[in-house]
Amino acid sequence: MPLLLMIWFGCAEPNPSPRPEGLGDPLIQLGTGEWEWEALDNITEMPIIQGPQGGFHFLASVRVSGIEPGDPKDLSDPNNPTTAFSVLFGDVDITMSATYTQGLEHAPDAADPFRHQMVGRFVIVDILADEELVGSEVELAVTVTDVLGTELQASKRVSVYPHPFNH
Repeated sequence: MPLLLMIWFGCAEPNPSPRPEGLGDPLIQLGTGEWEWEALDNITEMPIIQGPQGGFHFLASVRVSGIEPGDPKDLSDPNNPTTAFSVLFGDVDITMSATYTQGLEHAPDAADPFRHQMVGRFVIVDILADEELVGSEVELAVTVTDVLGTELQASKRVSVYPHPFNH
């Protein structure tokens, strides 16, 4: 019987790590901005940008609190969260590339409660010409997952217009 109990306890699922003190409540805010944070709260339109290699992307940013932010100066830090941006056009995910596993920067100018951010990330989409999206509505979304298993999600529907430097 003791051997059976040892085997059973050895197979039991471990308890998840408790959330460290001081992280606060998990919160997320979706934004944009190339070099500086810009909230999407009052934005109803976003430019589709043609890159130098001919592809197209949106610029997305995110602010969070209440998660393990990792180390933004060390891409190999095992505590870095994964941030995945996406763009839905109708029911179709048209995102080609927009997943980043890296630490989040401290957000010095962020209004409480947001403490960390990632600004100006390319959300590359699978289109051949900006006309495919211009005048349409898309849903820009983000999911941030930290090493503690906390997952935060946010999204915003916006109309698309061509960036003035396209073509």
